[in-house]
Amino acid sequence: MAKRISAIYLSFALVFASVSGVFAAEKDDAHTISEVTDFSQIAQISAEKRMPLVLMFSSEYCAYCVRVEKEFLIPMQISGDYVQRAVIRKMKIAYGNTVRDFDGKRIDADEFAARYNVSVTPTVVFLDEKGRQLAPKRVGLMTPDFYGGYLDESIDTALDMLRRNKPLRVTLGD
Repeated sequence: MAKRISAIYLSFALVFASVSGVFAAEKDDAHTISEVTDFSQIAQISAEKRMPLVLMFSSEYCAYCVRVEKEFLIPMQISGDYVQRAVIRKMKIAYGNTVRDFDGKRIDADEFAARYNVSVTPTVVFLDEKGRQLAPKRVGLMTPDFYGGYLDESIDTALDMLRRNKPLRVTLGD
């Protein structure tokens, strides 16, 4: 009888451990920044919502990129405070990597990054739906204590530029 109870507890523990691992994996997937490969799709979202694209250029083996994503971009996304302020994405610069540009044409990731003078990762740019830069880019991670404030400042500038240039259409009641 004791062996049977032990076997039941062991079975329960194994099932619980495997299910817990699945939920943990799903949670980790939910807390990542989506990698963009088609800027024409992101442009539509940005235009419809009248929000800037906050785009982090990253590269393989870039510890600072991981840090910016984990310590700043993911918490911004999770907080819900940026849902109406920015579309947050990342793009990996890698040899042979291509993306669909804002106009729908294929382009090398290196060429796309060069357009914004990106030579260091992480670099975060703030773009409108046509790929025009709206605020000063943030290069590297020199001052982590103030980095979140710098991102907020650039997002505010980008929002101001975007919404000032395209006045909000308001329909007044009859």
